This record gives sequence, C-alpha cells and structure tokens, in this order.
Amino acid sequence: MIETASPAILAIRYDWEGNSVLCVHNLAGTPMEIELSAGVEGPEGRILVDLLTGRRCEADAEGRHCLMMERYGYHWFRVGGLDAPLKRRVG
Repeated sequence: MIETASPAILAIRYDWEGNSVLCVHNLAGTPMEIELSAGVEGPEGRILVDLLTGRRCEADAEGRHCLMMERYGYHWFRVGGLDAPLKRRVG
C-alpha cells in the first residue's frame, strides 16, 4: 500500500516483471485533492498515465503527484508511462 494523508484514500501499487500499476480509490462521498508518491525509484516513478483516460501526470520536484479524486472515484495508472515496458532493459 502507498501512504496517503487521508484514511478515505486507498492507494495500492502492483509490481510485476519490472512494470508497475498504481490503483487509487476515494472511499469518501466528497471529492478531494491528494498528494502521493508512486514509490518507484528513478524517472519512471515521476510519470503516471491514467489507463482509463490516457491523461499524463508528472511529479513535482519532491516526487509527489497531485491528484483530484472524485467522490467514490478511482484512477488506475501505469507508472512510468505507457511505453515503460519498451524502455525496460531485459536480460
């Protein structure tokens, strides 16, 4: 699980063979703006791409992403962008 400042926000990162997906859910009935770190080292952790909308989110200087969460909303992100598996070094 990824640390968040609100108990109403659930953030979980799944890692598999060098790829990461970050799932963020707002369990509250009110929208909220949150900040979180993807928890992935290097430049890959600075980029999130929403798998449902294709929108790209880049981290600030401290490596934190600012997200607007709709009430009872969710976002699923590819960490490192959609081309991250192509950039990954195999071997």
